[in-house]
Amino acid sequence: MSRAHRLARLLTIVSHVINSPGQTPAELADAVGISERTLFRDLTALRKLEFEVGYQDRYQIQERLDLEGRGVSAYLHMVYDRHLDLVRAEIPARVAEQVEADVEARAPAALASLFAGAIQRRLQNGARHSRRKARR
Repeated sequence: MSRAHRLARLLTIVSHVINSPGQTPAELADAVGISERTLFRDLTALRKLEFEVGYQDRYQIQERLDLEGRGVSAYLHMVYDRHLDLVRAEIPARVAEQVEADVEARAPAALASLFAGAIQRRLQNGARHSRRKARR
């Protein structure tokens, strides 16, 4: 497996832990499509890369990294820069440049989709809340 493939898998693990914290090793491995043994090796690699994936009852990214975007110091550009630094350090420069260009080309549409999804979820939550209130 190439370094680029492995890095993509590592970032997939980070994404799953951020988006669905509280998974067991079996759940996380299944979500990523790898064995638990591979998951444990990848978690060790992530920790060496300073992604502090911890296990406290279930997997989560440690709060001090603020990758969840919940803290005062969590700025989107910092998370973006952290991922870029990792890509540049782990894969050949030519491939890293192509990855960066691809991300930059797709980021505006991805952000628009994230905003649209967040708005829809809030509207659905508001509609549910209104229906519950009306039933009372």
